[in-house]
Amino acid sequence: MPPPWKNWYHVTGNTYGTWLPGDPRGWRARHHREHVEGDYKDPPPPGTYDRRHQHARRIMRRGRIILTPQQRRTACLEIADTLRFHSVEVVDVCVGAKHFHILARFQPLAGKTLPTRIPIAGALNDAPISQIRTPRHLVGIAKKQSAKKLTHLNLAPAGGIWGVRCKPKPIKDRQHQVRVALYIRAHVKEGAAVWSLIRDAQQ
Repeated sequence: MPPPWKNWYHVTGNTYGTWLPGDPRGWRARHHREHVEGDYKDPPPPGTYDRRHQHARRIMRRGRIILTPQQRRTACLEIADTLRFHSVEVVDVCVGAKHFHILARFQPLAGKTLPTRIPIAGALNDAPISQIRTPRHLVGIAKKQSAKKLTHLNLAPAGGIWGVRCKPKPIKDRQHQVRVALYIRAHVKEGAAVWSLIRDAQQ
């Protein structure tokens, strides 16, 4: 994977049970332990991984999660707030019925003069800023916090709403960054909740 332009990433992820191993849209084995043909842009031939997909569905411990508009808004704002709490430079976040997108800059903490805590209105806890600065780790914290917020507000049952892990894609250059920003904001047309620093708006 090429290094990101100025530490910027486009991070994506799905709700629980909506993109499983063997998915006919294409999928990837963790750490590429298994070679898998195709991806979502060029799916594998129909039926290639049906048995794998059926097995993944059988071992699910609960039903798949489809977020309501209210759940999307709450999760979107909490993800943005949590990442900002941890000193991540967030530009855009969107949360749809089954997935999320984040455009953000993940970089080391700048020196030892930063405060150990940054208060964010409505945060459920006052945990120290994470010293681990990888996109997967920080987005994992944001996913967990958003699920806790939904449970706290009685908008979702305990147990989490997100699938495991996320997919950080390095931003190549300024033009790529702008394309991703516009792409994320356009999800509002599909009913997604969108938080944007540029527009300073929550849809």
